[in-house]
Amino acid sequence: MDSGEESDDDLGVGDGERSLPEEYRAFYKREVSKSEGFDVPEIIAGYLYNLIQPRDLDDIYEECTQLAIDEYNRRFAETNAKLELVKVSKVMAHLYDKMRYYITFEARDLADGGKTKTYQAVVRDAIPGISVLSFRLKPAEDEQGNHGKEWIWEGHLVNGHLLAGG
Repeated sequence: MDSGEESDDDLGVGDGERSLPEEYRAFYKREVSKSEGFDVPEIIAGYLYNLIQPRDLDDIYEECTQLAIDEYNRRFAETNAKLELVKVSKVMAHLYDKMRYYITFEARDLADGGKTKTYQAVVRDAIPGISVLSFRLKPAEDEQGNHGKEWIWEGHLVNGHLLAGG
């Protein structure tokens, strides 16, 4: 190509969304948008650069989830807010220049009589360490896609859209 742009024929599995067969691209984009990255079906097995994909549950995700809960408890200590992890339900991973995990989990809200609620957090694992970007109550199914509506804090969205790699 004379313009210096890559054609889809020049792309490999490391090129994420653009490497998907055409029939899967719109589906992938729709699922990412609808769930804000928390419920994207596996399209191609294995890690693909810059694609959000499901992961098997592992102890590392429990550690990341506990970090998110600890951050929530720290931020809201003055209001006596206190969450306690029950279980990790689902994890999506986004490999970019670092790992970003979209974690859905259940926690007991000790400030609300110990009710178990479902939360979602975005956790980034990068050098020099792990950080919690965003945290929210999981929105009801019919509310998904309303970007930012339910976020308790957010650091992974720009103008209501997923940040590509930040």
